[in-house]
Amino acid sequence: MQKNLPYLAVLIVLLYALYNANFKVEKTEKKHKNMNYVKHIQEHNVTHYSDELKKIETTEYLKEYIIEVINHGSVSLHFKPQEIMEGGFASKEDASKIACYVLTLSGKRCKESYPKDAAMFYSSICAGCHGEDGKGLHGTYPDLTKHKLLGIQKREAFLKKMLK
Repeated sequence: MQKNLPYLAVLIVLLYALYNANFKVEKTEKKHKNMNYVKHIQEHNVTHYSDELKKIETTEYLKEYIIEVINHGSVSLHFKPQEIMEGGFASKEDASKIACYVLTLSGKRCKESYPKDAAMFYSSICAGCHGEDGKGLHGTYPDLTKHKLLGIQKREAFLKKMLK
């Protein structure tokens, strides 16, 4: 019996580890659902995917997307690790100015005019990676002058998939 005691202890530890692993996986896989949104979808039998798809081509949508990335980074967009930009390089107030300036790089305009210092903010914060012209440096950083930015392309593909 004493010879089998270490084997029995190892077996108990392994069983305990398997038991905990199964329950921890279940807990982490459960996602929090906004019950008001779930109720809204059930009542109206509609999601807002189609509404967002209608707006995805607009300049205002692009501006809001750029502000979101400046403020929060691109981690949530599931880019490759080398493509991720950290958020918070500019203040929330300056993010709007920078977004309007970025729009001008691709020939678009903001509804409101942006201050002259927006170009300075872009040059000091963004141009090191995206270049003064916004086209990215040698393909290593995203081109901000594209018709559709990569994150918006991914979002559009997701929305279309969800509508099917």
